Amino acid sequence: MKHMTNSLKNIILLIKPYWKYGKTYIILSIIMSVVVAPVNALASVFFTQSVIDAVAHEVSFFEVIIIILRFLFVLLFTLLIQNTFDIFYKEKKSTEIQLNLNQDIYRQILSTDYKYFDDPEFYNNYTLTVNEYSNKSREAVELIINILKSLSTIISMGSVIIVLGPWLVVITVIEMIITVFIETQKNNVNIDKRMKSLAFDRKLGYVHRVFYQREYAADIKVTKLKNYLFALYRESGKSKIGIIKAYAGVLFRWLFTQNCIGIVYNASIMIYISYGLLVSKKIIGVGKFMSLITANTQLMQSMYGVFGLFSQANNLSLYAEKIKLFFESESSIENSIKGDDELGLVFPFKLELNNVSFHYPNSNFGINNISFSIDPGEKVAIVGENGAGKTTITKLIMRLYDPDKGGIFINDKSICDYNLSKLREKIGIAFQATNVYALSLADNLNLYRENSDAELLNTIKELDFDNIFDKSRGDLRIELTKEFEQNGLMLSNGEIQKIGIARILNNNFGLLILDEPSSSLDPIAEYKLTNILYSQANKTTTILIAHRLSMVRGADCIYVLKDGEICESGTHDELMKKRGMYYEMFIKQSENYHIYPQET
Repeated sequence: MKHMTNSLKNIILLIKPYWKYGKTYIILSIIMSVVVAPVNALASVFFTQSVIDAVAHEVSFFEVIIIILRFLFVLLFTLLIQNTFDIFYKEKKSTEIQLNLNQDIYRQILSTDYKYFDDPEFYNNYTLTVNEYSNKSREAVELIINILKSLSTIISMGSVIIVLGPWLVVITVIEMIITVFIETQKNNVNIDKRMKSLAFDRKLGYVHRVFYQREYAADIKVTKLKNYLFALYRESGKSKIGIIKAYAGVLFRWLFTQNCIGIVYNASIMIYISYGLLVSKKIIGVGKFMSLITANTQLMQSMYGVFGLFSQANNLSLYAEKIKLFFESESSIENSIKGDDELGLVFPFKLELNNVSFHYPNSNFGINNISFSIDPGEKVAIVGENGAGKTTITKLIMRLYDPDKGGIFINDKSICDYNLSKLREKIGIAFQATNVYALSLADNLNLYRENSDAELLNTIKELDFDNIFDKSRGDLRIELTKEFEQNGLMLSNGEIQKIGIARILNNNFGLLILDEPSSSLDPIAEYKLTNILYSQANKTTTILIAHRLSMVRGADCIYVLKDGEICESGTHDELMKKRGMYYEMFIKQSENYHIYPQET
């Protein structure tokens, strides 16, 4: 009982968004199910009976035609209503509702804390919700509608049978009880089988995903990755087939028993009706005989349909549990209502990190006791080995995470006290992995604010990104990628990184953060970018994260991270004199550019 109650709550959870955007749709669908469908079913049952009885009573051919036309009118009228509803309303309205549901998902994603995307379980729920939420909501509505439709048909056909052959109801109820028991046992076995197959289905799905996603194509073709993937696929497939074999016997027994019960039931119905027609003193007419056969067939189809719908309800309930976890995730950062204060956001920003520590959930990786201060307009660099915590600091400044302890302050006010969205609008960041989207070149450059074409052209010229402009043939409206357009503009990794840099350098920010901005740039482009960052024209407080230490030589201060802590800091000259970690890193890199004289 508890399981049924929980399933019902989950089905209601899936229906709610459809009710929110489509009350009329649901009401009309229910009317179509409980009124039009039963009328059509009753007309079908009595159509044959009326014609046969009329012929048996030797009425005129004209009267038979009139009876046929009356029933045809009813059937065609109900068909006209159903088709009009399906074609002119149902598909259009259902699509509108699903579009709204997808937007609800996107809004939820925007209000979900970034930390959840590091949680594999949440990410699975998130992926399932994005892919299935609108479909499962639609299926839940259709489930209720189909249940009501089946129940109304059961009631109408049951009424016919009670009137024409009461003992058929007893036989049907007995068969139904047995069938419900068998269906319950089959569902329990199938659920158990599905749960045991889930881990292998995920592995099979992973291999399938790797083979069709573009970013893996090169590795699959030129490395032995394909061999490992095929091995994983075969092993997982073999395990899944083993589970199917393990459950085949018990499923066969239940299915065979159910089919036998069905055959015995149909034979019992035929014997009962034939007895009434041929043996019993209470003669059943041929017309009633045909009506009972038709009514009983529709009754059983509806009953089996209900059983199948309850099985579908269990599946939908499992989906609903995952979707519910996604929507009920508590997001303390993105849903924070603090901070309507912009008065402290004076450009350029003063930034301070005071004894900041942070570690990722279920991981020892993080930063410890980070403290530094950046005066307005200063340019500082953060360097260190991979995994030292450089990018983590930028995520904390952007408030994608909150520190475990310590505080981050902008213009002497905690970043927690600012309106989060307004604060982020004032910070320009170029991530190491820059993304471009299947939008126009102009839209890709205007992610922070709308710029006129003249401003965009000026930015391209200032940054000397003429090669991108040349490839686009001077068309700022050309679409990037070939996602939708065969003639879409494809960019190299270096050009994509230039797009990311252009996004932030063509706007006014209080703080700029550039995370490995030159990792894909050629030496000339890197040189030009370095000059722009350190030029007098750049008045913005700037944080530069780089592995190429040639980029950080002009910084006002360089912070060197090791194992999540600042191990040294100072200008380039000061750090070189210390001959510490920075000195070693710089010397190692510079050795790659030394030209040794040839021996003679």
